[in-house]
Amino acid sequence: MKTVAALACKVTEGLCQLPGVATLDWCDRAAGVLSLVRPGAVATIAVGLLDNRSAIQLIESTGTARSGRAVMASGRSATGNGVPRLAPQVVDRAPADLDGVREQFREGQWLGWDFAPLNEGEVYVQSVKLTPATNRRFAPPLSQRYDAMLPSDIVLAAVGLSGDMHTASHHRRVLIAEIALDAAQPGEVERIEAVLSAVLPMLGSRYLNAIGSEPATKQSWLTPREEVILWKLVAGKRVPVIADELHRSIYTVHDHVKSLHKKLGANNRGQLVSRALGHLGPLLSGEEASTATIVDE
Repeated sequence: MKTVAALACKVTEGLCQLPGVATLDWCDRAAGVLSLVRPGAVATIAVGLLDNRSAIQLIESTGTARSGRAVMASGRSATGNGVPRLAPQVVDRAPADLDGVREQFREGQWLGWDFAPLNEGEVYVQSVKLTPATNRRFAPPLSQRYDAMLPSDIVLAAVGLSGDMHTASHHRRVLIAEIALDAAQPGEVERIEAVLSAVLPMLGSRYLNAIGSEPATKQSWLTPREEVILWKLVAGKRVPVIADELHRSIYTVHDHVKSLHKKLGANNRGQLVSRALGHLGPLLSGEEASTATIVDE
């Protein structure tokens, strides 16, 4: 029990440090935090809409990470864009296998495991033993995702997210987490299941606060330039200083700031900073955000 509590605290601390906004590498960072449950663990996160047969109807974003030494991680969202990101103590990128895992989440394909529809904040957790696929072509998606890694166990978890009110009722918005383990020790899988059961509601809430209550689109994510400018604003720098540091005109930086206000549903600088730090609630819907009055300071 003490081990579970210590791991849950460690993961919770990492989740609290996730961006409060839709950065392109958000799911990679989140996967990196979940991978802390065990050295060498491979964590995968996917967010999207599933039908009642657990077939993927829409993929918003995916992320993968392996716990290990700190290296430069190339995050990307479902839009296919990427931005370099340093994730200390979390991510050990191995493109040959981790990117292959990411690419196995395909729209119109069965997830590879099933669970009942989940209400917002409701969690599902289970584990499976994974045996090598004898025929990769006909192997189920779960085996195809991890066959090259030869893990012994996969811990599967999902948390329900609030859905788009315009989405058909037989589709549900879900955050999915998979933890692949090699040579799991007795009791280790059960400990990780307990940790995921404890932390997934918080992870789902953090995702909703950053991305919003509607499924993300290509326009939902901050561009690399917008993210750079946002963190400079959070640091207290004013537009003329930012323009000078980035060798851009003040008018160009102002345009990026206005775009940030719109994407983040903020109508003043204080709200913009609060949103970036994750201190506000779920992002406004697109219609509500478009009616907000922007005060450019």
